[in-house]
Amino acid sequence: MKVVYGHTDSIYVKIPSIEKAKEVVKEINTHVQKIFPNVLRLKHHPVELEFEKYYSSLGVGTTKNRNAGIVSWEDGITLEEPKFVMTGFTAKRISETQFAKRVQLTLLKQWVNGKSLSEIISYLNGEYKTMISGNAPLLDIIKRSRLKPERFKVKCSCKKHYTINQCREMKHCKGCGKNKTQFTTLEGKKPTFGGGVAGILYGQEKLSVEYDDSYLFLKVKLNDSFTHPLTDEIKKVDYVAFNKYVDFDNYIPNWEYYANQVIKKATPVFNAMGWDTSTIRTGRIVSEWW
Repeated sequence: MKVVYGHTDSIYVKIPSIEKAKEVVKEINTHVQKIFPNVLRLKHHPVELEFEKYYSSLGVGTTKNRNAGIVSWEDGITLEEPKFVMTGFTAKRISETQFAKRVQLTLLKQWVNGKSLSEIISYLNGEYKTMISGNAPLLDIIKRSRLKPERFKVKCSCKKHYTINQCREMKHCKGCGKNKTQFTTLEGKKPTFGGGVAGILYGQEKLSVEYDDSYLFLKVKLNDSFTHPLTDEIKKVDYVAFNKYVDFDNYIPNWEYYANQVIKKATPVFNAMGWDTSTIRTGRIVSEWW
């Protein structure tokens, strides 16, 4: 029996069959419970190893709590149809683009189902080419996020609070006179304005957009700028944000950025297998091992 992975209160071990796993669990519990007797005479011994799942295949990442596999037996029942499960991968995040979710989920399923490296590279290279050529639908790459009011508020060390829009029209704190460049977030951290938040700042200043409780944003190629509300620096526009999908029709996505998301989403698997991610761009494999 070989332990291949473990975290918190779980371990994953390599065992040839479900029957053998049941035997091993019974042997371990008998041994451990002899060493640690139930001195409190509880109904159930407080130390007991449980056999929860049997994976017909399991892929383990190099980062803690990141794995994917096919479960064929769970909680004492042999599944009529084995199911795919994953932990720790970004494909689970609601905030991810549909494109990034699809790419990583498809890759993970190929990985745990034993697809060859050439098949995997062929799929990823196809997705990379589609994106780099600008042939992907905008719906696949636009992200949606919640508009959190606290992200657009800052405070001075004198405890006076300001909205970002108020900061645009001032230089110093009205309470103590400190320069607004010294303001922090409500949590006391240095303010950062990137991604969708930067898109909103641009939309408010240059486009007079009024945002709803949730908003959409996209990384773009755009020859324009906006003013940093705290430092008054002129910042290049990398993101635009709107309420509706149709508002993005006149903007050119940063296709290279989104193409590189294919490589980013594949990197955890490629690192675990010792594969070269540069083959995703080229589609060429010098040698293959599995």
